[in-house]
Amino acid sequence: MITISVDDKINTAKEIVKIMTEIDPTGEHIPYKDAEAALSYVKDKLPDIAWLDIEMPGITGLELAKRIKEISPKTNIIFVTGHEKFAYQSFQLHASGFVLKPVNREDIIRELDELRNPVAKKEKDKKVSVQCFGNFEVFDSSGTPVTFKRAKSKELLAYLIDRKGALCSVNEIYDVFFEDVENEKQQKSWIRLWYAKLKEDLNKVGVADILVKAWNAYGIDTSKIDCDYYNYLSGDSFYINAFQGEYMTQYSWAEMTLGELVMKSGDTYY
Repeated sequence: MITISVDDKINTAKEIVKIMTEIDPTGEHIPYKDAEAALSYVKDKLPDIAWLDIEMPGITGLELAKRIKEISPKTNIIFVTGHEKFAYQSFQLHASGFVLKPVNREDIIRELDELRNPVAKKEKDKKVSVQCFGNFEVFDSSGTPVTFKRAKSKELLAYLIDRKGALCSVNEIYDVFFEDVENEKQQKSWIRLWYAKLKEDLNKVGVADILVKAWNAYGIDTSKIDCDYYNYLSGDSFYINAFQGEYMTQYSWAEMTLGELVMKSGDTYY
């Protein structure tokens, strides 16, 4: 979701933005001290929520709310103040909510649960969803598992995703997939075949553009993939809680990343 927080005491606005970012890490949350600057943003973005201090010099929060409503009627106005005496005026303006300072996470969540204008979930623009926690799986935009003609093509995709967008040379992939195997030239030709078949499999569901190819090297465009592993690394609390000590369990080479995740989580899994 898109939210703004306006307060002449900028630290208060930043605190609300910090809490909102923890709750909705993929959203856009902006703090403002200046009401006019906030209005310019409203005209451009039509935010879902405006957290407004009431007592501000120049344009008060009540006046600012009226102007925001004129520009963006669906924006939820939530007043943030240190005085209950403003409650009646806020309700006259059909505000979505009213929070007393100092603001805490529980207050924010309560107001988000009771929005006057519920925020519609934005449809994902990413066509591929990838599950790394547990078994590695890939799903198209409808949630249907993508099928791969060759198991090694699927494993190659898993390795490229594990590398987080870094280009991987054929030599690197060979070292990982063919440890202690002779006939290097033949095995490298197999890697090229797996990549070709992988591209065919992804092309059938319209997502071959997630692959990136360079001279004798392969990678993926991470911006086009919704991945639990990447969301975990970005600090998304949902995916941090979703990690239960399992990562690409089909593949032995994934154990190094698993170890890093376990260390990062600070938990012990048995």
